[in-house]
Amino acid sequence: MLKLIKINPLNLSFFIGFFILTNPICSSSIAQENDADFEKEFSKFESEINKGSIHDPFENFNRKVYKFNDTLDRYFIEHIARTYRKSVPKPARTSIRNFLDNLTLPISALNSFAQGKVDNGLSTISSFLINSTLGLGGFFEVASKKGIDYDREDFGQTLGYWGASSDNFLMLPFFGPSNVRDLSGFIFDRSLDPAGFNALHIGGNSDFVDGKYRIANTGIKVIDNREELLDIIDGVRKDSFDPYATIRSAYLQRRLAQIDN
Repeated sequence: MLKLIKINPLNLSFFIGFFILTNPICSSSIAQENDADFEKEFSKFESEINKGSIHDPFENFNRKVYKFNDTLDRYFIEHIARTYRKSVPKPARTSIRNFLDNLTLPISALNSFAQGKVDNGLSTISSFLINSTLGLGGFFEVASKKGIDYDREDFGQTLGYWGASSDNFLMLPFFGPSNVRDLSGFIFDRSLDPAGFNALHIGGNSDFVDGKYRIANTGIKVIDNREELLDIIDGVRKDSFDPYATIRSAYLQRRLAQIDN
C-alpha cells in the first residue's frame, strides 16, 4: 500500500506547481509574435480550426481553466523562478537540469522500444548509463559530447505512433494543455516511473523512492522548468493577442511533430 506522506506547506505548493509546468503547458516551441504578425497569427488559427486540426469544443471552459492556471503562475510560480535565476549561478542551474532530465531517460527508452525505434532506445539507454556514471549521477552531460544523441519519447507519443487519436483539446486545472491520449500517456508514464507513483511496484515497493525525495524532485523540476521558460512566456504574454490560442496551437503542433519524428 502507498504510504501517507507528511509534507509542509512549501512542499505542497511545489507539488501543486508541478502540474502546471511538468507537462507541455509552456513548451519551448511557443514562438514569440510581434504586433505586425497579429493578423497572420489569427488567420493561421482560423485556418487550423476550419481544416479540423484543432478540436476544441470545450473552449469556453478551457479558457476559464487557462485563466486559473495563468493566475497561479503569475502570482506564485513565476516569482519563485525569477528568484531562482537570480540566486543560483547558471552552471549550477545547468547541472540541476541535466540531473532532472537524466532521471526521465529510462522511461523514454522504454517508449522508444515500444514504438520500434530500437536505435533511439539504445542511444537513450547509453546516454543514461554514461551520464549516470561518468557524468556523476547525471549532473554533467557527457554522452552528448561523445556524439550520442536521442529523441525523448513518452507514452502519449507511443499511443499516437500506433494511431490513437488526440481527440478533443483539453486545458486541465494544474496540468495545462492536453487531450485524452496525452493525459492517459502521462498517467501511465508516472505510474511506471520508480521516481513517480510507481503503481506497478517496480523494485517490489510502491515507495521505491521515498516520498520526500519525490516531492523534492517535483519542486525542483517546477522551478527549473519555469526558469527556463521565463523569457518565452514573457514574450507570449506581451506579444500574442490571444495567449490561450498561441499555447493551444503550439502544444498541438509540438505533439504532432514529436509523433511524426
